[in-house]
Amino acid sequence: MRISFRSRLLLLFISLAGGVLLVTLLAVSVATEKQAQLTVERELQVSERVLAELIRVRGEQLLQAAQVLADDFGFREAVASGDRATQVSAMVNHGDRIGTDLMALYGVDGEVLASTHDLSVSTDVSELRGLRQVDEDLFQLVTVPVRAPDTIAYATLGFRLDDALAQSLQELTNADLSFYDAQHSLIFASSLPAAAQQGLIAAAEQGQLQSWLTAEQMAGHIASLSTVDLLISTSREDVTQPFQVLRTQYLGFGLATLLVALVFAIATARYFNQPLARLTAAAEALRRGNYQIPLDLQRRDEFGQLGETFNTMRDAIAEREQRIVYQLEHDLLTGLPNRTSLQKHLHGLLADRRQGMILVLNIVRFRALNDRLGQRFGDQILCLVANRLRDLYRDQAHVTRLAGDEFVVVAEQSQLSDSQLRERLMALVETPWRVKEATYRLEFRAGTVRFPEFGDDVDVLLRRAQLAAQLAGTNKGLVEDYQQGSDEEYLRRLQILQALPEAISARHLQLHYQPKLDCRSGTVVGVEALIRWHHPQLGIIRPDEFIPLAEQSGDILRVTEWVCEAALDQQQYWLEQGHALQMAINLSALDLQNEALVSHLTQQLHQRRLSPQRLTLEVTESAVMADLEQAQLRLAQLRESGIQIALDDYGTGYASLAQLKYLPVDELKLDQSFIRRLQHEESDRVIVQSTLSLARQLNLKTVAEGVEEEPAWQLLQQMGCDTLQGYYFCRPLAPAKLEQWLQQTAPAFQGKEL
Repeated sequence: MRISFRSRLLLLFISLAGGVLLVTLLAVSVATEKQAQLTVERELQVSERVLAELIRVRGEQLLQAAQVLADDFGFREAVASGDRATQVSAMVNHGDRIGTDLMALYGVDGEVLASTHDLSVSTDVSELRGLRQVDEDLFQLVTVPVRAPDTIAYATLGFRLDDALAQSLQELTNADLSFYDAQHSLIFASSLPAAAQQGLIAAAEQGQLQSWLTAEQMAGHIASLSTVDLLISTSREDVTQPFQVLRTQYLGFGLATLLVALVFAIATARYFNQPLARLTAAAEALRRGNYQIPLDLQRRDEFGQLGETFNTMRDAIAEREQRIVYQLEHDLLTGLPNRTSLQKHLHGLLADRRQGMILVLNIVRFRALNDRLGQRFGDQILCLVANRLRDLYRDQAHVTRLAGDEFVVVAEQSQLSDSQLRERLMALVETPWRVKEATYRLEFRAGTVRFPEFGDDVDVLLRRAQLAAQLAGTNKGLVEDYQQGSDEEYLRRLQILQALPEAISARHLQLHYQPKLDCRSGTVVGVEALIRWHHPQLGIIRPDEFIPLAEQSGDILRVTEWVCEAALDQQQYWLEQGHALQMAINLSALDLQNEALVSHLTQQLHQRRLSPQRLTLEVTESAVMADLEQAQLRLAQLRESGIQIALDDYGTGYASLAQLKYLPVDELKLDQSFIRRLQHEESDRVIVQSTLSLARQLNLKTVAEGVEEEPAWQLLQQMGCDTLQGYYFCRPLAPAKLEQWLQQTAPAFQGKEL
C-alpha cells in the first residue's frame, strides 16, 4: 500500500509531537511519583517531630502543674502532718483545676499515700514519668518530689491518652496517630476510623503491619514508646492528590499541544503537499504524453524553482519526443517517410477502403555503383532520387524510402490516376542526374499493385509490388504490374525455406548418382552425387530450386555436410561390393568459406578408410569468383590433403585464362550447353576443341557433361576428352537402381566401337 507524502508528513509531525509528549509525560509521572513519595515521607517525619514536640510540651505543662501542687504550702503541711483527708482534698482540687485524669501520692519509701489508680509501682517512685499503661488505659505521667525542706513524698500526675486526644493531635500534625499494644491486642488511642483500627490491631498481631498499610493505600512510621507502640500514618491518596491533579493538568496541556501540533502539521502538509500534488499531476500528464499544460506554482521558494525546472524539462522532452517521433517515421538520410510511416499511412487508407496504387522503385545495379564510386556518392544519389520523387508527386502521393535503394510511392486514385503515376515515373527516368560536375544516367525498375483489389494487408501489398519490380528486372523493362497468382512462386520459396531445416535434420533428402564413363573405353570410372528432395506437400523440389535458398539462409553448410557423409558411406559400400568408383560431390560458394570443410572431409575419409584421391569436389566458376582469394586458399588446402578438384560448368562463368592458371584444380568440366549440339554447331565444336587443348597443355583432366547422343561421344573421343556423362548413358539413379544398371547396362558401353 502506497502512503502519500502528505500522510507521511502528518504522521511524522504527530509522531514527533506524540513522542515528545509521551516522554515528557513519563518523566513528569516518574518525577511526581518520586516527589509524592518524598512528600509522604517528609510529612510523616514532620508529623512525628510535631507529635514529639507536642508530647514534650504537654509533659512540661504537666510537670509545671505537678510542681505547683508540690510547692503548695497547705499540701506540704498536710503531707508532713500525715493529714490524709487534707492531702486528698488538695490533690482533687488541684487535679480538677488542671484537668488531670490520674493523681497519686507516695511516701519516700514508695508507700501509696493516696491514688486515683493502681499504678503497681515496682521501681523507684521518682521514675514514674512518660507514657505508662494503667489498667487498659494509656497515661502520660510526671512525678515531682514534695520537700519540706527535705523530700517527704512524691506526687504523680497523669493525663489519659484517648481517641479524642489522638484526634486533636491528628488535626495538628495532619497525620493519624494510633497508640496500641500488639501483644495484648489493645488500642489505647487512635484517630483512625473504627474499621481501620480493627484492621490495624489484626495486622499488628500477625506482624503484617506494612502489608496492611500498603493495602489500605497508606504510609506510616512505627515508633516504640516503652510499653506501647505508636503508628503515625497518612493516606497516600490525600498526599499525592495534588500531584495527580498536576499530571491531569499536564496531560490536558499535552493533548492540547498535540491538537495544535496536528493542526500545524495539517497546515504544513498542505503547504508542502499542494505543489507536490501539482508536480505529480504534471508528471502524470507528461507520462501520458500531454506536453501542452505548463506548471505554474507561483512560489519563490525551492518549489517554485522546481516548477520552473520541470517546465524546462517538459519543453525539452516534448521537443526530444517530436524529434524521436520524426526520426522514427522518417529516413535520416533523405528526410522521406520510412517504413513505419508507410505502414501507418497504408493502414489508414485500407481501413477507409480507399482505392489507389503502390509503386515500388529500385535503382538498377545500385550496389555496384555504391561499391565503385563510394558510399558518399551513393548517398548523394539516394538524396537526389528522393528529392526528385518529392518534387514529382508533391502532395498527391506519399513517397517513402523503404530500405537501401528501394522507394515506395502510394497514390490514391482520387488524387493521382494510374496513367499520371506512370507519366511522372517516365519523367524521373528520362532526366539525367548531376552529381557535382558530372552527369550520370540511372536505370530504374518498378512494380505496381492496386489496392484493395490485390490485397488488404500492408505486407502482402508491398511483397506483391516487389515481386512485380523483380519481374520488371527480369524482363529488362521499366515497370510491371502485379498479376494475380504471380506470388505463388514466392510463397513456395518461403515454404521451402521453412521446411529445409527439418528435412536436413530428419534426413528426408536423398542422393542419386550419375555414372561417369571413360571416353575411350566406355568403362564406368566414377559417379557424381546429385541431391534430390521429395516433400509430402510440395512434391519434388529440384536442386536448382532449393540450393540457392539454402545458400541464402545459411543451411547450405549442413546440406553439404550431409551430402558428403551420405556419399562417402555409399562409396565405402560399393568399394566393399567390388565397385571402385570415383565419387564426385558439388560444393557451393559458401562451402569454400567454411574453415571446417577440410578437417571435416579428411576426418570422414579417415573414418571410412577411403583414399582422398577417390574423392572429387566440383566447384563452379561463379562460386570460385565470389571470393577468388579465399577460394584459392581453400582449394589448395583440399588438394594438399589429396582430394581431387574439378572446375564445373567451365565456359559459362567469369574465370579468365590467367586466373585458371593459378587455380588449384585437377580437371575441367565442360558445360552441357556446349555439348548438346556439338555435332550441329561449328562454334560449339571450336570452343570444345580449344578447351580440351588448353586442358591438355595445363595437364588437366576433362569431363564432358550433357552427352545425349552417340555422335557427340564420337566427336569428343576424336577431340581427346577424358570422361563423359549424360543421359545417353544413364540418368541419375538411386543407389539400388544404379547397381542394377552397372550389372545389366554398363557392360554394353565397354569397348564399343564408334
